[in-house]
Formats: sequence, C-alpha cells, structure tokens
Amino acid sequence: MRKLTLMIGLNDKDTKQQEITTLDAYKVVGNILQRDCTITEGRGVYTHEDGTQVFETSLVVDILDFDNSIRENWIIEKVKQIKEALNQESVAFQEQEIISNLM
Repeated sequence: MRKLTLMIGLNDKDTKQQEITTLDAYKVVGNILQRDCTITEGRGVYTHEDGTQVFETSLVVDILDFDNSIRENWIIEKVKQIKEALNQESVAFQEQEIISNLM
C-alpha cells in the first residue's frame, strides 16, 4: 500500500503572510481532495531567497491508498487546485510504500 503525503505551507506566496485562517485552509483542502485523509497542523520553517528565516503554519495531509488506485494525474490536478486556492508557490509531495492494517 502507498501513503501519500502533502505538505502545504499557509503563507501566501505574494504577501509572505498567512491570509486564510488555518481552519478555512483545512476546509479548502478537504473539499478539493474529496477523499479520506488525515490533516494535521504543523509549523514549517524555511530560508527565504533574501536569507530571512520564515516560520509558517503548515498542513500535513496523509492519504492511505489501500488499493493503489490513486493515479499520478489525480495527484497533479489536486496539488494544482490547492496551490491556486491557497496562492502557494509549491506543495511538497511524498510517496511511500508502507505496510498498514486496520485492526
């Protein structure tokens, strides 16, 4: 089975500040994905091009793909929609093969 993870910073790419509330961002992402997932809140840190260290609220979205049915084009389209809705420069994406059971 695969675990897909999206890491989404919430600072607007133009203003470099969070323009949408974290709760609203949860709703936006959930509505775009329309799929069972776990969304958690984190704090991201990165160094801006000008050398400034930036901290921002981030959402981490984990999707368990039990039957390997999620296709690359679906992921690409959903990331594109999230980037547009939240005005993001990029969204980090990870894919892992895992062993997981519902117990």
